[in-house]
Amino acid sequence: MTHWTDVAYRERSEVFRPHLEARVEDAADETDDLLALLADHSVEPETALDVACGIGRHAVELGDRGVAVRGIDISESYLDRARERAADRGVADSVAFERGDMRDLGEREGAYDLVANLWTSFGYYDEETNRAVLAGMRERTADDGALVLELVDREGVLADFRPAGVPEDDDRYVVESVDYDPETARMETTRRVFAATDEGYDYEGEMVYDLRLYAPAELARACRVAGFDEVSLYAGLDGAAVERETTRLVVVAEP
Repeated sequence: MTHWTDVAYRERSEVFRPHLEARVEDAADETDDLLALLADHSVEPETALDVACGIGRHAVELGDRGVAVRGIDISESYLDRARERAADRGVADSVAFERGDMRDLGEREGAYDLVANLWTSFGYYDEETNRAVLAGMRERTADDGALVLELVDREGVLADFRPAGVPEDDDRYVVESVDYDPETARMETTRRVFAATDEGYDYEGEMVYDLRLYAPAELARACRVAGFDEVSLYAGLDGAAVERETTRLVVVAEP
């Protein structure tokens, strides 16, 4: 059976790509915040592995700041765009992109000062596989480096749970319907996209993503089980403190 990630990010990658493109302008500030946060942990990365890099929003910014980056993703369409962006920014010599699956991290070679998995790109799979992905991230993290996860905070999301919404998206009308299963802590979101035209809107397609959501303490514990000794939690890449209604969760995990 085809996994939802293959459908969403390979077969229907064009449905979500405009949303990725709309976030490009935020990547510079987010990368500055990321590097400042790592500096607080005495980590100044010279090498980085960007897991689920998408169109290379953060990989290109890291490369522009002198970090040698390897970005991996399952979407060839997104990778083509990432390579194009790296070439346009003049960092193609230091930022490389390749087709790669996060489930295969344990089979790769090398260790990186920074392993990054950003914008809720963790929790795609079943419990055992998610644990294996986290263990693979530990194997790719240098002993004096760090893993940074950035994703939604389950506690904050559920505190303001909305089963439907219309997120803002330039030139598009987006309708989302959401279903949360408390027994599995998984949230399934169906995103339907309509493009604006002179006569109204044309239906562009839909994508469905099914995520395992994590509470802060739960994810910190999973990181320690995976082999990280020091785990710090934040409400964002800017280092804000986690609170009860925090909707974003950042983990800095160090061996």
